[in-house]
Amino acid sequence: MANFLRHFVNLIVGTVRGLFQHDSTTGAASVQLWAVAATVLLLLKFAVGSIGPRFSSRRLMAPSVRLLQILNYYAVNYTLGLMKPSSSSDGGAATVNAFFKVWAVLITTMQDSIRIGRPYKPKEMSLIDLLSSLWSANELRGPAPLFLKVPLWLMWSIHAARIIWFYFSFSRASDASLSNIKFVSDYMMTKPHTDNEDACPRTMRGYKYIVFREDKLKMEVTPPTFKLWMDHEGPNAKELVTVEEIWKQVDEDTDDMLLSKTADPDNRFKDVCLSFALYKLQRRRFYNFPITEATHLASRRLVSEAILEDGPNGSYERALRITEVELSFLQDLFYSKHAAVFARGFPYVRLALSLLMTVAALYLVEAVRHIPSVSTAVTGGGRVARITHGVFVTHCITAVVVFRELWEVGVYVLSQWTKVWIIGRHMKLMKGRPTRGTDGEKWYQMMLWKVQKVMLEKVARIMFAVVWRGQWDQRINQYNILMSALIRNKNSAALLPSLIASRTKFLVRKVKLRREAKEVLFQSLKNLIKSIPSPGQGKHSPDMNKELMSYFTKAFVDDPESSTSPRIEDPTRDLEGETHKVLVWHIATSLCQIKLLESAGEQGGATDLYTLPKRFGRELQAVRKHYVAAVSLSNYCTYLVTQALVPDNGLVATKVFEAVREEVRLGLGQCCTMAHIQDRFLQSPSRMTSILEMGAQLSETLLSTYQMDDDLWERLANFWARFLLHLSASTRVAKHQIHLQGRGELTTHLWLLLSHAGFLGKTSHGEKLLDPVDLNDA
Repeated sequence: MANFLRHFVNLIVGTVRGLFQHDSTTGAASVQLWAVAATVLLLLKFAVGSIGPRFSSRRLMAPSVRLLQILNYYAVNYTLGLMKPSSSSDGGAATVNAFFKVWAVLITTMQDSIRIGRPYKPKEMSLIDLLSSLWSANELRGPAPLFLKVPLWLMWSIHAARIIWFYFSFSRASDASLSNIKFVSDYMMTKPHTDNEDACPRTMRGYKYIVFREDKLKMEVTPPTFKLWMDHEGPNAKELVTVEEIWKQVDEDTDDMLLSKTADPDNRFKDVCLSFALYKLQRRRFYNFPITEATHLASRRLVSEAILEDGPNGSYERALRITEVELSFLQDLFYSKHAAVFARGFPYVRLALSLLMTVAALYLVEAVRHIPSVSTAVTGGGRVARITHGVFVTHCITAVVVFRELWEVGVYVLSQWTKVWIIGRHMKLMKGRPTRGTDGEKWYQMMLWKVQKVMLEKVARIMFAVVWRGQWDQRINQYNILMSALIRNKNSAALLPSLIASRTKFLVRKVKLRREAKEVLFQSLKNLIKSIPSPGQGKHSPDMNKELMSYFTKAFVDDPESSTSPRIEDPTRDLEGETHKVLVWHIATSLCQIKLLESAGEQGGATDLYTLPKRFGRELQAVRKHYVAAVSLSNYCTYLVTQALVPDNGLVATKVFEAVREEVRLGLGQCCTMAHIQDRFLQSPSRMTSILEMGAQLSETLLSTYQMDDDLWERLANFWARFLLHLSASTRVAKHQIHLQGRGELTTHLWLLLSHAGFLGKTSHGEKLLDPVDLNDA
C-alpha cells in the first residue's frame, strides 16, 4: 500500500512538473497544460451556468459569466490551434497526433456543455459548436489505430447528433413553453374559474388550476359572444390533471400510497403540484397577461385558509414550502433551460445522449492505454512539442468530461421538475387502473399495473428525500443605518472598539428569520386578506390597494373596527417616495431600540443594534416577542433600500440612501456611547427638514405617547409587517425577476402570496421595464 501511494504521488508530481515545463511550440508551458486548462475552464463555466444563479448574488453573476466567456473563447481556440497536423512523418509525430486527436474531440465535446444556466441563443451557440466539431472531424480523418478511431468517431457522432437534435428541438420546446403561458391565461378566463365562489380550500374543491397535460386541450372562440370556450367533456379533457383532481386522491383512492391521506398527511407530495400550478399562474405577470382570478374570493381563501397554515409553533412551514418551490420553477424559467427541456415531458433523449457519451468516454480510457505516454513530434511550424504524461493527462481530461456528463444528468433528474413529472406519471397510472377480472389477460394487466404503481411510489419517495434544490434557508439580510454610520465615523473606536476589528459584519448581516417575525408577518397577511369584502360584479376593486396602503392606520389605531384616528400622526404621509418612509421609520425604530436596551441594562446583553437579546429583565420580558419582530423587519426593509428592491426608481432610492447615511454619520459627531446617540439626536432642534430629524422627532413622539412597554413594540411590529407587505406588492415585476437569482428574498416570497391573493400592487405601468440600476444585471 505504501509503495502504491508513493508511486501515485510521484506520478502526480511528475505530471505537474511536465505540464509547466517550457515548450518551444507555445513559448511557455506545454500543450498538455493548455489542454487541461481549456477543459477545466469549460467545466467551470458549466458549473457557474448550472448552479450560479441559485447561489451567487446578481451583481457577481453577470461579470463572472462574461469573464468565463472570454477565457473559454481564447483558451479553447488557442489550444485547438496548437493541435495542427504535423508535417513530420516519423513515428513520434504520429504518436503525438494521436493524443491531439483525442484532446481535440474531448475539448469540442465539452463545448456543448453550456446548455443550462443563463439563456444563451441556442441556434447561434449550436452553429459555433458544430463548426468546432467539423474541425475535430477533420483531425480524425488522419491515420490512427483502429482501437482509437472507434471510440473517437463514436464520441464525435454522439456529439454531433446532440447538437443537431438540440438545434431543431430546443426552438420548438421554447415556443411550446411560451404558448403554454398564453393557453393558461385563456384557460383561467373560462367559466369554471369565474363561477367558483363555493370552492373549498381544505379539499381543493373548485380549484381547477392546471398542473399538467394541458397540451391535450384546445381553446375555441364561438359566436355569438365570441368568448373563449373549452370542451370539458371531450375525450381529451379527461387527461387534464388539476389541483382539484390531485386532492381527490385523498378520499377516493385508499390504495394510493403516495397521495392519499395516510400516505401524505402533511401534503408534502401534493404541495409540489400546487406550487407548480401556482407557478403556471404567476408566469402571466412577467408577460403582462391578465390575472382574471384576482377578484375571486376563492383565490384569497386559498391563501388565507390553506397555504397560510399556522403550522407547529407558528412556523408557517407550509407557506414557505409552497413559495420556495414555486420560486424555484420561476428561477428555472428565466435563468436555466429546465422550462424548455421539460416542456414536452421528461428529457429522455437528452439524458440518453449524455449517458452514451459517458460510455464512449469510458471506452476511450481503456483505448489510450496502448499509446506510448512519452513522445515528441515536429508540429506544423517546425517546432518540437513534447508529451511527458500523455496517458495520465488524457485520463484526467476524460474524467472531467465524464463528470460533466453525469453532472448534467443529475441537474435535470434531481430537480423539482422531475418530482412533478413523477406525480404526473402516477396520476396517469391511477387513471388507467385496469378492471378486475378472472381471465389470465386481465390478471396479468392487474399485476403489471401493481408492480408499476409500487415502483413509481418508491422512486417518488426517494426523489422527495434526495432533491433539495430550490429549498430556501429562511435567512434574511439585516442592515442598520446607525451601525453603518458608526463604522464610517472616525470616532467609532471610542464607541465600540470591536467595530475596528470586524467592520464588515456590521454592514450587512444575515440572520435566521425568527419565529416571532414570521408570526406577525403572516398573521398580518391573513388579517389583510380577511379585511377585503366579497367583490361584486366588475373588474379588480381599487379597495384592495387602498387596504394594502393602510399600514399605518391599522398598526396605530386603538380600535381597528372603529373609525377613530390614531393617537399620533404619520410624519411620512406627505413624502412621495417609499425610500424616504422606510428610512424615517427605521431611524425612529432604532432610537427606540437604543432606549429599550438602555432600560434593560446589562441584562439585555446586546453590544450593537443587530444582536437581539436572548432575555430581558422580568419587567421587560413581555416586550421581547414584538421587539424581535419589529427590529428584524425594520433592518430588513432598510436592506431592501440598499438593494433598490423597493417601489421607487432605483436611482432615486440609491441617492436618497447615500445622502441619509452621510447625514447620520455627520450627526453622530463625538458620540461615545449608545445613549449619547439618542441624546444627540433628540436634543437637536426639531426643524423636521431632513430624514434624520424626522426620524428623531418620530421616536420622541412614540416614546412619549406609548412609553417603553409592550404596546409600543406590538404596534411597531404590526407596522413593519404591513409596511413590508405593501413594499412587496408594489415593487415592479421586473425587479423581482432580477432578484430571483441567488438564495431568495423574503419580499419575493411575500410577493407571490400577495399576487395569488389578488393584491397586484399600485403599479399601473412599466411592470416589465427594467430599473436603471438593474440594467447591467439583467
